[in-house]
Amino acid sequence: MTNENTQYHIKIKGHLDARWQDWFDGFTISLTDDGNTILSGVVADQAALHGVFKKIRNLGLTLISVHSQTK
Repeated sequence: MTNENTQYHIKIKGHLDARWQDWFDGFTISLTDDGNTILSGVVADQAALHGVFKKIRNLGLTLISVHSQTK
């Protein structure tokens, strides 16, 4: 179960422009040297996490990995 203390790092293929930061509801956009993007942020629950996945899908982005870290 997810709670407000879980930080997610979602790696997507390609570089995502920083202008999308607001659209991803407070997630931080970090560009990697290998040409990919890491979205980092805290989600309230599973529904919010699936909302992020839906946005990734709607942009036609390729999901590479998802890592969680409980604070």
